Amino acid sequence: MSATEVIEIKPAKVGVSVPKPDGTRLKAEGEIVKRSAFWVRRLNDGDVVLLKAKASSKAVADTTKTEGE
Repeated sequence: MSATEVIEIKPAKVGVSVPKPDGTRLKAEGEIVKRSAFWVRRLNDGDVVLLKAKASSKAVADTTKTEGE
């Protein structure tokens, strides 16, 4: 896992607020957060759902190379 990897998540159920590590609440429409053990646990517990996973720009660039390069 890259240190700069982020994920976009939102609460799994409408009307249920999900606390963030800093004590604030996750927005109902979702947020981009740094992937951490805290958020992986929330995903595994079904408290949040994954909208998108985003890797660092270097990792994305590495996956777009073709064999001829």
